[in-house]
Order: sequence, then C-alpha cells, then structure tokens
Amino acid sequence: MNRKRGATLIESLFAVFLVFSAASVVLSTMPIGTNARTISELKQRAMGLAQKELEAIRGLGYANATYTQLYSFGLIDSTTPIADTTYSFTNADNAARDNPSRILPSGTGAVKLEQADIDLRRVTVTVSYVERGSAKSVSVGTLIANL
Repeated sequence: MNRKRGATLIESLFAVFLVFSAASVVLSTMPIGTNARTISELKQRAMGLAQKELEAIRGLGYANATYTQLYSFGLIDSTTPIADTTYSFTNADNAARDNPSRILPSGTGAVKLEQADIDLRRVTVTVSYVERGSAKSVSVGTLIANL
C-alpha cells in the first residue's frame, strides 16, 4: 500500500471556502454591533447628564428648588421659562463642562419645576438629542420635601 499523506486540492479549497464563509458571517455582524454601541453610548451620556443635573438640584434642598435660586446657582440658563414651568440648562457641572450641546448631537437640556403638594416639589430633568436624524430624549425626576 502506497499512500501519500497530505490534503488534496479539493480538500484545501473546501477548507478555504469554510474559513471565508465563517469570516463573512462574523464581519457582517460588525456594523450591527457598532450601531448598537453608538446608540447605547448616546443614551448613557444623556442619562448621566440628566442625573448629574438632578442631583445638583436635589443637593440644594427644597428652599433652593425655585427657578430664581437655580438661576443664581447656574443650574438653569434664564428665569424665563421655555415652556410652562420648564427652564433650559446648558451646564450641569461648570468644572467638567458638561454641556448637552457639547457631548450630544443637537443636545439640549430642560428642568421642569412643579409644586406637587404643600411642602413637596417635583423636579424633572429632560435631556434631548438627535440620533440618526430621529429626536430622542431621556427624563429623570424626583420629589424634594421641605423637612
């Protein structure tokens, strides 16, 4: 019996075909993963910015949770509302320069102040941005009590 060891041309071509098929499957999922990561990253930035603004307001306490006080602390841009009891903000943290328009595409921020009850204020922070031509936003809120 005279047998030669090694792979034939057909076996080699089949192996190359399998490797390229597997590689094309892996490569076709790359754009999906990149898009999902980008979407997640934008949402995470917006949520972090909204939470930072909300915590800054909450840290001031009930007495300072008014539009005049928030303006004096630099947490809202103006005492003129952009909508009913809603005020815009551009800096959640002056030291870190956390500005919605700097860290998000077409980013904007808004703070809504409401008197929920006699000694209770509701604060809602909304950060809006554009993702692939579509408007997106995240909102976080809390109640601040007069203790």
